[in-house]
Amino acid sequence: MRNYFATVLTGLEQLLVEEINDKLIETQVIGTTRGKVFIRTNLNLDQLKTLKLADNLYQVITRFNVGIHRPDLQQLYDQIYQLNLKTFRGKGSFYVNASRKGQHTYSRFEAAQKAMEGIKRRYPHRKIGTANRHDVEFRLDIEDHQALFSLRLTDATYRFRQNQRSFTAASLLPTVAHAMVWLSKPKETDVFIDPCCGSGTILSERLSYPFTYVGGGDIDNKALAAAQKNLKNSFAEVTQWDARELKFADTSISKIVTNLPFGRQISFESETKEVNQAILTEIYRVLTHQGTAVILSEGWSKILQVAETLGFSLIENYNLSLKGLHPTIYVFKK
Repeated sequence: MRNYFATVLTGLEQLLVEEINDKLIETQVIGTTRGKVFIRTNLNLDQLKTLKLADNLYQVITRFNVGIHRPDLQQLYDQIYQLNLKTFRGKGSFYVNASRKGQHTYSRFEAAQKAMEGIKRRYPHRKIGTANRHDVEFRLDIEDHQALFSLRLTDATYRFRQNQRSFTAASLLPTVAHAMVWLSKPKETDVFIDPCCGSGTILSERLSYPFTYVGGGDIDNKALAAAQKNLKNSFAEVTQWDARELKFADTSISKIVTNLPFGRQISFESETKEVNQAILTEIYRVLTHQGTAVILSEGWSKILQVAETLGFSLIENYNLSLKGLHPTIYVFKK
C-alpha cells in the first residue's frame, strides 16, 4: 500500500475524511493535520480522483528530520540528493514548492532552492523549472524539525473541474460548493434549489448525485449567463429571479444550498444585512418541514438570531478561511 495525502480547505478536514470513508474502498485514513488528510491505499490515481472535496492529491515520498538553522539547509540538500526519484522522473522540468512552520532562520524559498539543487545534482539531465512552468512538481513541508517530501499528482483542472467552467468574480470554489452539497446529505428524492446560484457552481456539484429536481437562479444578468452556459447540457433548471421572492409554493423544496451575498458583493453593509434577512426568510417559507438548508455566510453576525426567530434549528457549522475572508457554513433544519 502507498501513502498519500489530500489537501482540503481548512475547516473541512473531517468532511473529507467522511468522503474518503464513503467512496474509497480498502483505504485507511492514517491522520489529519490542518488542511491535510493522510491515507494509505492501493487505489490508482483515477480512483482517488473520485474525491470531490479535495483540492489536490499528493503521493508521500519520504519524511526526514531537518534542523531549524540556515547551516542545516546542507542537511536538507543531502537528504534530497540521496532520494531515488526514478519512479517520478518522467520528462521535462521539475520544481519544488515549500512551506515552513516554526522558528527557522531560513525561508521556505531557501529550503525549496536547496531541495531543487539536491535533485539537480542527482539527476543533472533534468531542468529546474519555474513556479508557473514545470512538468513535475514536488512539495516540501517543513514543520519544526520534521520534513515531508511528496509528489503532486493533480493540477488545477482537478479542483476546478477541467477548467471548462465560466466563473464570475464571486464564484465559489467547486470543492467548497461540493462540501456544502455533501452536508445536505444528497438523496434521489431531493427537490433541490440554490436561490443565489451565481455561475452555478453549487448546482453543478449537486448533479454529481441522484435527484428529483435541481434548479437555481440569480438576479444578476452576468452571473445568470455564466450559470446557463455552465449548465446548458445538464438537467438543472436555471432561471432569473429575486431570491427574496421565489416562485415556489410554501414547504415545496426539500433541500436548499446557497452562498448568501458577502459584504464585498453588495455595496453597503446595511444593504447586505437587509437582503440576506429577506432571502433567509424566503428560504424558510419554501423549505419543507424537516427540510435542510446549507448556507454560506460571512460577516452577518445576526444570521443565527434571525434563523432561530424564523424557526430554524442549527445542526452544525464549519468555520472556513477562504480568499482572505472567514465565512461559515451553517447547516439548518426546519
